[in-house]
Amino acid sequence: MDDEEIDRVLFERLVREANLPYPYRTFSHGEEMIDALIRVLRGAPMPLACFIDVRMPGMSGFDVLRWIRCQRPLDEVAAVMLSSSEAPAHLNEAVHFGAQCYLAKFPTADQLAEIVRAAEHAAAVSAANAFRLPWNLLAGAPPVPS
Repeated sequence: MDDEEIDRVLFERLVREANLPYPYRTFSHGEEMIDALIRVLRGAPMPLACFIDVRMPGMSGFDVLRWIRCQRPLDEVAAVMLSSSEAPAHLNEAVHFGAQCYLAKFPTADQLAEIVRAAEHAAAVSAANAFRLPWNLLAGAPPVPS
């Protein structure tokens, strides 16, 4: 999800370069992503991961992340935050609201493929540490107490 069309086009190119075996959709704003996830809650196929831009007009990426984490059936969906900001406040908010990964825009195709493999592993074995990737800005962050 990204409000900038050029960023959505770049992300689509990365997905193609990574040769990922999954269908994907891009969204221009948070409400559009939530509408798609409501269809998932009603029986549409479950996504493996959601890639969410932090800074969005209207609903921010963190608003979308909070909404996702309030939907129990979506617990296994990996939430990957994308941003040009590495501000500690943003990293803390991402951890607090349950993101598994936080990346500076944009990952490489290889990094994107590795994120998808981590999401597959996490979904298969409920591995909380599956996203301990060296370039994940949340990799060293302490877990938020329950």
